[in-house]
Amino acid sequence: MLWLACWLALLGSVATGPDVAPQASDSPQLYHRAGQDVTLECRARMLPGADPRHLGVYWHLLREPEGFSVVHSYHAGADQLGDQAEAFRGRTRLLLQGIRQGVLALALAGLRPSDSGVYRCFVMDDRDAESMDIVLRVAAPYEPPQLAVLSRAGGEVTLQCRSAGGYPEPEITWHDGDGARLSQAEPAELQTSSQGAFEVRSKLSLTPRPGGSVCCSLSHGPLKQNMSVCRTLPAPEQRVPGWAMAVVTLGLVTLLCAVLIHWGLPLIPPEGFTLDGEERESQD
Repeated sequence: MLWLACWLALLGSVATGPDVAPQASDSPQLYHRAGQDVTLECRARMLPGADPRHLGVYWHLLREPEGFSVVHSYHAGADQLGDQAEAFRGRTRLLLQGIRQGVLALALAGLRPSDSGVYRCFVMDDRDAESMDIVLRVAAPYEPPQLAVLSRAGGEVTLQCRSAGGYPEPEITWHDGDGARLSQAEPAELQTSSQGAFEVRSKLSLTPRPGGSVCCSLSHGPLKQNMSVCRTLPAPEQRVPGWAMAVVTLGLVTLLCAVLIHWGLPLIPPEGFTLDGEERESQD
């Protein structure tokens, strides 16, 4: 009966949502790089004298707003992985060697950005129950940023700075070749991969000056990444206004007419030109 009461208490603490969610400052925090293996240690006062065959050990990952995922379950002296979340299959192992020291550990292999969150360890037997939370933060490095021209219109150029594969969200800033900060009109866009990594895109529209350059910088604090990419932009094309083109065309036509009049008048005989038919009638 105690097992059922403890289990309902665990589910209730998860279902209550953000009002009672564990605070990061209240729990041990671990920082690891994606791809590494990690061991999460759950400490409980009841463990030193406990018999592993009579223990129930449950690890869950708590995330909002998804709720919780079953990471690893153990009871009746064996692993019980029927309800284990798909994302953790083949990646977890319960370590019982530290029970006498009051420690039950969970080994998690091949960390992914999506593994970030609060891990709750729940330990119970038929007399007692305890729980502990551990905050795991997984960081993944970003690819070098790439800078591309998306469009040109009316002398204005729209650029895009893109990077992918990292976690958590980076800071992207724009500046010119002299280091002056450039303001982007919209915040960066984020897309999440199946393993929780981010692809980030930032856009900037500006009118380039002759010989000027634009740089995009990506800063990723957890892994101390600072990367920049710059591009020299051609000056906008100088387009002649329509009214100016009309004036130039009219001037050329006037000049051509003047030339024809100047060189063509001396070639016209004084008596003028007559048609062949008129000449025959005069002869008759």
